[in-house]
Amino acid sequence: MAEGLAVSDKGWVQFLLVAVPVLSLVGSWLALRAIGGRQDRRRGKRPRADEGRKGAAGDEVSKG
Repeated sequence: MAEGLAVSDKGWVQFLLVAVPVLSLVGSWLALRAIGGRQDRRRGKRPRADEGRKGAAGDEVSKG
């Protein structure tokens, strides 16, 4: 292989050059979303998952 990387190796390099930054962005987005949700719950802006949800007609739906 005097010409450098083989064709299949070039494909892997291109894949990694795209996949690594994309996965990094997705991980950062998920982390920021989790931190924001935690701060909102602390301030009382969002109902917690175990406090019930609104039904289709706007009625409180109880769990269990």
